[in-house]
Amino acid sequence: MIMDEFKHEVNGYMQRQADRLLAHQASIASASYNSRTGSLARALASKATVQDATVSIPYPVHIRFLDMKKTHTGKKKRAYTPIYNRYVYGYLKSDIWRMLMAAFPKQMIKAIEGTVKTVK
Repeated sequence: MIMDEFKHEVNGYMQRQADRLLAHQASIASASYNSRTGSLARALASKATVQDATVSIPYPVHIRFLDMKKTHTGKKKRAYTPIYNRYVYGYLKSDIWRMLMAAFPKQMIKAIEGTVKTVK
C-alpha cells in the first residue's frame, strides 16, 4: 500500500520534471537553433512517458551532437548553446535525486507510525 503510493508520487514527480525539461529545451531550440527538418521541434513538442520510474523521451539522435562545442572537423562552433546534457542531468538526475532523498525518510516515518498505531 505505501509502496504503491510512493511509486505513484515518484512517477508523478518524474512526469512533471520531464515536462519542464521538454518545455525548457523547446524554448532553447526555438531561440538558438535553425529548423531544417523539424525533427528536433517535433520531439521537444511531444510528451515524455513515465512507467515504473523510467522516463522515456523520444529525442532525435542528433540532439547529442548539438551539445558539442566543436564541429566534426575540430573547429570551435561560432554559436554554441547547450541543449541536452546540462538540462537532462539538472532536471532529471539532480532534481529527482533530491526529491527521493527527501521522500524516503517521509515514507519511512509513515510506515513506522502506521505500525506503532496498529500495535497499541
